[in-house]
Amino acid sequence: MAQTKASRIINAATRFQLKATKLLLSLRLGEDSFLYILAGLIGVGGGFGAVLFRWLIGMGHFLFLGQGQILLSTHSNFPWLLPILPALGGLCVGMLTYLFAKEAKGHGVPEVMAAVVEEGGVIRARVVIIKALASAICIGSGGSVGREGPIVQIGSAFGSSTGQFFRISRQRLRILVSCGAAAGISATFNAPIAGLLFALEVILGEFAIHIFTPIIISSVLATVVARIFLGNIFAFSVPAYQLVHPIELGNYIVLGLILGVMAVVFTKTLYKAEDLFDEIPIPEYLKPVIGGLIIGAMGIFAPHSPNNDPAFFGVGYEAITDALVNNLPLLMLSVYFVAKLVATSLTLGSGGSGGIFAPSLFMGAMMGGVFGYGVHALFPNLTASSGAYALVGMAAMVGGTTHAPLTAMLIIFEMTNDYAIILPLMLATGISTIVANLIERESIYTLKLSRRGLRIRRETDISILERIQVREALAERYDAVSVDTPMRDIVELFKNSQFHDIPVLDDEGGFVGMIHFRDIRPIMLNPNIYSLIIANDLLRYDDVTITPSDTLADALMKFSIGDVSELPVVDEADSRKIVGVLSRASLMHRYQQELLEHRKK
Repeated sequence: MAQTKASRIINAATRFQLKATKLLLSLRLGEDSFLYILAGLIGVGGGFGAVLFRWLIGMGHFLFLGQGQILLSTHSNFPWLLPILPALGGLCVGMLTYLFAKEAKGHGVPEVMAAVVEEGGVIRARVVIIKALASAICIGSGGSVGREGPIVQIGSAFGSSTGQFFRISRQRLRILVSCGAAAGISATFNAPIAGLLFALEVILGEFAIHIFTPIIISSVLATVVARIFLGNIFAFSVPAYQLVHPIELGNYIVLGLILGVMAVVFTKTLYKAEDLFDEIPIPEYLKPVIGGLIIGAMGIFAPHSPNNDPAFFGVGYEAITDALVNNLPLLMLSVYFVAKLVATSLTLGSGGSGGIFAPSLFMGAMMGGVFGYGVHALFPNLTASSGAYALVGMAAMVGGTTHAPLTAMLIIFEMTNDYAIILPLMLATGISTIVANLIERESIYTLKLSRRGLRIRRETDISILERIQVREALAERYDAVSVDTPMRDIVELFKNSQFHDIPVLDDEGGFVGMIHFRDIRPIMLNPNIYSLIIANDLLRYDDVTITPSDTLADALMKFSIGDVSELPVVDEADSRKIVGVLSRASLMHRYQQELLEHRKK
């Protein structure tokens, strides 16, 4: 009977899906117009989703750190009971993600990027609900994470579900996922331009003209909905900072260098914490409990914000505001930076659910404030106060962690409405991003994916080659000779072979080196010496090899280094077992196929 009821529900949903699709098709809309309508729906849905998510966080905070603290009397009488609250929140988060949607744990954005690259934008609909609940509980109970990662995943999942409902093609589904991400960022931060850039710069990694319009529609409508319910207010109210003297730009260059390094420190610390928790031999759903206990223990000794929570709990906007208006002493700024670094790494490393954007803003503000105190003490007449450096530090830290400088700059401008400080902000953010990229090529988002074996590749010509593995283009049938093959036989082989370079194998079939046609061409003109030469006399021992799992971009570089026509493909990097040959011609043929397919899409 239960199965019959379930079948009826599924059939009713299918009928509704078909009727809705038929209704839209009856309007005889073009593909682009249909896409714009769906983008509008996603924008409105994303706006309402952001409003609801904010309410859920408020409810989580009320239950755990509001009523929970009252029940446990952690304010004064029994402060040692505080760790129970984030631990309980961790248990709820662990159970939700473990039982219903494992992809809902973590900071959300990498999972969206993986869905775009690997699944063509397909994200399970249940992620909308589970991510919203898990992240609201995590943030509300003191988890040291932000709102942007969850709302990006929530919005993206809603965009994906909408596209799947109307049976949109995979290529256009990717765009709708990006619309959802843009809607989430735009509504959460009241920052429609930053939402647009985040979707293009981080989620899609491309700025094609045909993608702009639907994402703009989603960003605008999501912002309108959020402003209706949350008001048109800026996240931070800051004094009108400006560049005091042109020489002060030198200070911001140094700040950019420092925060570029700190961004990498944050990234490495986060994934080191993840590795440590992976080694703990307990069920996955219990690991956030351990993270919550440690964070709660830290909260016993940490200074509390005006709402009586430890300053590094949750999103942390109160402490950021204090840093921006010069209300925090130097020691407090330093303590807050370290506490946030550790607490965020523990929250996410243990399996909590939330974003890294707000923690990056927090740490950038604190480190910028520390630096501002120092330079203002040294050059009081040539520098702004520490609050200005805290503001610039926010953008620089975000740019360094995400490798998305445009989004970092625009979101700080839209969150503060402070344009006067734009030059130092641009300079520090650009330098921070460059430094972070030089130290660690992967961003805090893509590093999580590369650790799972997924490389996020962007749609430039060289990146198209990075999407294709050597195994997809190698020739498994190839000509080869042994080390003692006579010259005459080698000449005959070259005459009938399609290859310009031939592998030489030892008696056990192991790769020894290559014979290159251009090397033996002068000898071929003198048949009288054929009897004196064998393959071992002609081969190159220093030839580079490549493996099937390497990319065609790797192969192209090795072709250039060796100036050869074919590369021997061995089964592993340190192996001499040859499994095929990759030619320049096959590489270019495979590249042209992929490029044509990409341009068709």
